[in-house]
Amino acid sequence: MPIRIYGTASVGVYMATNDEYALLPMDSPEKIDRHVEDTLKVNVIKLTIGRSPLLGVFAVMNNNGVLIPSIIRDEELKQLKKSLSDLNIAILPSKYTAIANLMLVNNRRGLVSPIIEREYLNLIRDSLGVEIEVRDIRGLYIIGSLAVVNDRGILVSPEVDEGDVSFLKEFFSLRVGIGTINRGISLIRSGMVANNKGAIVGDSTTGFEMMRITEVLG
Repeated sequence: MPIRIYGTASVGVYMATNDEYALLPMDSPEKIDRHVEDTLKVNVIKLTIGRSPLLGVFAVMNNNGVLIPSIIRDEELKQLKKSLSDLNIAILPSKYTAIANLMLVNNRRGLVSPIIEREYLNLIRDSLGVEIEVRDIRGLYIIGSLAVVNDRGILVSPEVDEGDVSFLKEFFSLRVGIGTINRGISLIRSGMVANNKGAIVGDSTTGFEMMRITEVLG
């Protein structure tokens, strides 16, 4: 069942997930929490980052670790480390805070936007336990907004070109499919989150879009 949060179908900006946990805002309704738990088969962790509910913008997450921006407050970091004690938790001291828009990561590989400072590439690699590549998508730096990846496939925006599709297919060694979210929105990640067990989508997503998501991400 597609959902809406804070009155918007842009559910992806408020959530982050891996195969064990999903991060949701402190004041998300209980029915949303239960839906996320049931659909993604995860434990819901409720918190803020920098007192903001925009967890899907700030947190980069896979089964190995979580990267968060330096705006996180001490008490938030303490809660995150306590709740996700089995994961690597690392602060990325980049001047950019919306770091989830700048990375495309699954459990084996990660694509990092060229605007991320090079001195932090080892931190990203080690914290998330992935092989990384620095690259834009069609000249756009917001690579994490243009696609959603799990360990089965990559759903990418119609904004990409054939060269990008070929690169993504080869680098991730996964099938790649073109799709949209929420009735034609090309910034796919804004309207969905996915792990290897399921996907949460905004309630404006059409049946055709949902079929495409299932086809590509499994």
